[in-house]
Amino acid sequence: MSDTVYSCFDVETTGLDSRRARVIEIAVVKVTPAGETVGEWSTLIDAGTPDLGRIDIHGIRPNLLVDAPTFSEVAGDLMAELAGCVPVAHNASFDVGFVTAEWARAGLGPLSLSAVDTVPMARGLGFPGRLSDLSQALGVELDGAHRALDDSRALAGVLVRLLDRGAVPRAVPPFIPPDHQLLPTGRSRRRSGVST
Repeated sequence: MSDTVYSCFDVETTGLDSRRARVIEIAVVKVTPAGETVGEWSTLIDAGTPDLGRIDIHGIRPNLLVDAPTFSEVAGDLMAELAGCVPVAHNASFDVGFVTAEWARAGLGPLSLSAVDTVPMARGLGFPGRLSDLSQALGVELDGAHRALDDSRALAGVLVRLLDRGAVPRAVPPFIPPDHQLLPTGRSRRRSGVST
């Protein structure tokens, strides 16, 4: 288990229903069980819609998406970030649902993606379920809530603290990209103002 790498990922979206709403930011932070961050990747995503939903929550305005790649343009990069790692998300059904919906919408075929969910891990130890409250309870910094990279960084810290406290993640095998794996394009547009 010591050679396991977790890919902690988070999406920001235009709404709550993956059948209608779109992903407009995604980030992945790779971390070992010992807490070593071994990689970070994030990008804003041009979903091709003027309706960006709750801008007051996610802070993503139309001008931020100028020159941002589409989901299909970064799908290969996302697969590369998840490949060989155990995916992790907070309230995983939400993030997994949006990634698989965008994958299908882009016409990329089926995508089998599952992720460790830190919500039941936290609640099993008596901790709160909301990421902001959980981060505070565990002493993990979360400066930019609802910014995909900052949320992914906090998620990585939360995961490590939960593992240290004996939480047992649901068994999820390392992610294997689809056979027709797209090559990474290297395209991304990182949101300014994300803490570094």
